[in-house]
Amino acid sequence: MEARLIFFNDARLLEGPCWDAAHGALYFVAIRQNTVFRLEVGTGRVTSYATQGCVGAAVLRGEELLVAEKSGIYRLDPATGVRRFLAQPEPDPAMRYNDGKLDPRGRFLIGTMGDPERNTRGGLYAVEPDGSSRRLIGGTTIANGLGFSLDERTLYFIDTPTRKVMAYGYDVETGALTTPGRVAVEIEGEGSPDGMCVDAQGRLWVALFGGGRVCRFDPDTGRIDAEIALPCRNVTSCCIGGEAMDTLFITTAKCAGLDEPLAGGLFAAKLTE
Repeated sequence: MEARLIFFNDARLLEGPCWDAAHGALYFVAIRQNTVFRLEVGTGRVTSYATQGCVGAAVLRGEELLVAEKSGIYRLDPATGVRRFLAQPEPDPAMRYNDGKLDPRGRFLIGTMGDPERNTRGGLYAVEPDGSSRRLIGGTTIANGLGFSLDERTLYFIDTPTRKVMAYGYDVETGALTTPGRVAVEIEGEGSPDGMCVDAQGRLWVALFGGGRVCRFDPDTGRIDAEIALPCRNVTSCCIGGEAMDTLFITTAKCAGLDEPLAGGLFAAKLTE
């Protein structure tokens, strides 16, 4: 499986790809450029939306985006660009939002991390459609990749410095954790786990920041069974999309001191068994 570049604007840090199947478009964010991008994959047309401060994630719910900005969670209409404030579960100015995903019932699960200094006050929040929120997990450093098992009963979650993918029992009706976390995957070798997605077979695709690749893991055994190499060291996140849902979209970031012309680009790889 080979990755090819499909978007580049010299961004320092691309993150959080999210597929819009209804319109054949991909959303992703440039965290330090304070921008959400929308790429129409078939035509190459790009639309951008400015945010107020760094943006950790943008996820699609129905026809609107939920955007996690420094100042809170906003509802964004992609057609008009109109933004409406929804919630601010983490008001501490020393923190910012990082990776986020919708749960199967439309809750926005969003992680936090220190900004600019690393600390252990990070966590994972659940934001309900009405804007109410609560903390699900605390004491993390860099809350990152998220995903759900096919039966919707397991939440996978990454706190990057631990180099582990944790699995929690999850009640999708209430949005509550039902069991403590257990280790599903422990990363070995180069790279630390960053963003993540779950494929149609329930396997975990994990972007390895500093490892130059995305790896596919069996969550039952914790073993790698496939990988895709990227032409840059810092691989940040991934999602599955495309017309046939057979493409892995991959975001990357620049690495200080390295001459990597394509770092910070968006890539696509056709998935094969």
